[in-house]
Amino acid sequence: MQAAEFPSVELAARCEHELAALVTHYTRFEATDPDPWGGDRVPPPLVAFGERHGVTWPPDKTSRFLIKGLFRDDEVQVLRVDRMVFFSAAGFELGGETLRAILLRLGARAAVGEGKCHLAIRNDDPDARVEELAEFLRDEDFEDQFTVCDGAGAPGAWFTLTVVGPAHRTRLAFEDSGVEDWAFVALLPQLCHEDPTLFR
Repeated sequence: MQAAEFPSVELAARCEHELAALVTHYTRFEATDPDPWGGDRVPPPLVAFGERHGVTWPPDKTSRFLIKGLFRDDEVQVLRVDRMVFFSAAGFELGGETLRAILLRLGARAAVGEGKCHLAIRNDDPDARVEELAEFLRDEDFEDQFTVCDGAGAPGAWFTLTVVGPAHRTRLAFEDSGVEDWAFVALLPQLCHEDPTLFR
């Protein structure tokens, strides 16, 4: 997953549009190229995307989209939640540092990836809000895919949501596994209008 925080909804919406266009171009590339996953070339949609933003897309594998067929199968998601934009593909890293550099060029205050996305929202009753979100996850069959802890708990978790209140914090933590990735992504739309930010 890649995640970027922008200073405004307008900049986040622009990034969302750019990433959605990249997904469209990459899906078309996978469907029409005779050997989309072969060789050491950088796929043309990545070359073009980099050029549009003043970045030469490198040939190293950490910057490639090594997720054979997932674009075609609609497994790649672009999601905007207020000023945050998320780009995910079933637990895979997409574009590495190269894509993060482009996200910063698009105006992001910060961009993170490689399984280290920590978010925060504010709420007057952190325990109640975390329980609402936990109930949503249980209803979505993610019952065993997260941990509820205090605001300092689970320091090694790959993904966290910390709900910050006037006097204390409560946290939902997600470890490094494919299903826990999906649980975290499923949670994100529930944060609309709560202005999530990267937790620092």
